[in-house]
Amino acid sequence: MPDWRRETARILASTKLSAADRDDVSRELAGYLDDLCTDARSRGLDESAATERAFAELHHDARLGSKLYRARKENPMHLNDRTKHFWLPGMTTLLASVGCLAILQLTGVQAEFRPLWVHGGATIPNSIYVPLAIYWPWLCLLPFLGAGSAYWSRRAGGSKAVQAAAGFFAALVFFAILLTVLLFSFIIGGLVGNIHVADTLSLEFAGAVASWVVIPALATLFGVLPFLGRASAPDRDMGAAA
Repeated sequence: MPDWRRETARILASTKLSAADRDDVSRELAGYLDDLCTDARSRGLDESAATERAFAELHHDARLGSKLYRARKENPMHLNDRTKHFWLPGMTTLLASVGCLAILQLTGVQAEFRPLWVHGGATIPNSIYVPLAIYWPWLCLLPFLGAGSAYWSRRAGGSKAVQAAAGFFAALVFFAILLTVLLFSFIIGGLVGNIHVADTLSLEFAGAVASWVVIPALATLFGVLPFLGRASAPDRDMGAAA
């Protein structure tokens, strides 16, 4: 096998990179060429053919090292695609959403409670209502947060499905939290024995889901929807390939 570190260092010698940057890029590029050879041999090529393919890849683009250096500068934390496309914009939006809600509550903004009436039946003899907690200023901010998350994901190369998931990340997390709370409520209600879980917790859970998942998701939809009609870079590449 060739000494890829030496080969890549020779290629990068004519660049304007510093010695430390050349060493780092040379190490990464050598690892990439070594993996390329390993993959070629696993596909049935002999060592000579695999080496020729790696040399062709190395000399095909004279600016390969510079491009790799620029990519490293644009992604200094070496984040994988899933993190860049989904987790980073989604978590940022979640923290921004929770932070805005906390600030509104600290400044004295109160939720508006709207009754959601549920008519009685065989199990519940009387009509009851579940209050919906609506924070209007917070709901007005959610379309912008959702749009920012979807735009961030699109700029990072995420598909439309990933953009939508990143935009609705906060609503998905709230729904998961409510499901966890409901599960523990069912368990505690079953252990205590004097809590009519099906009669009470189910309706309260429905009201909580409507307040913290459905209504915020509808508000977020106004910000995410414009991005769902635009083709991202991966989508355009797949369409061109087809």
